[in-house]
This record gives sequence, C-alpha cells and structure tokens, in this order.
Amino acid sequence: MKGLERKKELILQRELAFANAVGSAVFEKPKVSLWMVLVPLLFLYFSYRVQKFKTGRLNFDREFMGTRRKAMDLAVEAIETDVKPNIDRVARQSGLMDALEKPYASWLKALVVYYTDLLAASGDSFETLVRSAYRNRTDYLLTLNRLSTVEKDFHAALKPHMAATEGAAAIIATIEEQSRRLRREMAEQIFA
Repeated sequence: MKGLERKKELILQRELAFANAVGSAVFEKPKVSLWMVLVPLLFLYFSYRVQKFKTGRLNFDREFMGTRRKAMDLAVEAIETDVKPNIDRVARQSGLMDALEKPYASWLKALVVYYTDLLAASGDSFETLVRSAYRNRTDYLLTLNRLSTVEKDFHAALKPHMAATEGAAAIIATIEEQSRRLRREMAEQIFA
C-alpha cells in the first residue's frame, strides 16, 4: 500500500496548504512599524502579538485539519478493507451536540467521497490525481461546490451555538468566502 500512503500524503499536504491559506485570511499578521524601533516597549508588545498570532494559526490549522484527517482515515480504511464506512456512527461518536451530528455526517461523507476518488486515481502529484479522478474542470468544480455546500450547512448549524462568541459569524463568513475562492482558483490552475 505504499502508493496509497503516498497519495494520502499528497492530498493531506494540499489540504494543509489550503488550511494555511484560509488561516491567513482569518488571522491578521502583526506588522512592524517605525515606532517599534524608536520605542522598545512597543517591540515587546509586537513580539507578544506575533507569538499569539503563531499560536492562533497553529491551533486553526490543527482544528481545520481534524475532520479532514478523520475523513482521510475513513477513505483509506474503506479502500483497504473494501467496506463502506459507517459515517453516521462516526458522527454520533464525534462528541458533537445532537443538532450538529447530521450536518457533520454530511460533511464527513462528502470529504470521504472526495478523498476516495482521489486515492483511487492514478498520479504522482495532487494535480495529476485530480485530473485522473475528475477529467475536466466542470466535474471537479461540481465536487468542490458540493464540499462548499456541506461545509456551509455545517457552519449554519454551528452558528446558533456560537452566537455568544465574539466575531464567530465574521470568522465563519471569511472561512467560507476564502474556501470558495481558493477552490475555484485551484480548479482553474489544475485544469488550465
């Protein structure tokens, strides 16, 4: 299964790059100003903000990749055992509140299908896997739109439970907007 492991790594590397790009839009990196050179105390504050930024980005990437890694593991297991994963059971065991289980299961299922398609494809790069699995930009965009839709449905179910969290709605909107933009750009690049 060495080939399967290689494909898994290629896909997860691309997903991590995707997470980094989305995270860049969510978190604003602190910038050095002339005042920091003139007033060293401001530089200490800047250092604190940079560290907070780095920690936030690492946490964002870890959380953003959590469901994706779980879906990848399910896709690999399904290919290795030729047994379709029980997504509803996995969603029930996720520890999410009942109202989130169904949209989470839909999102997880869409990711598993996407990853299974890519893992079953031929290629030695992410781009060749996508071209092999989807053949043209339209088919790939349909899959990416499906992913965006189920993610948006999950976020819609999540929003009422995060109403008390300051800025949550704006962060979710940024994640959705950037995900949609980055996916379109990726499809255009792969099928140029």
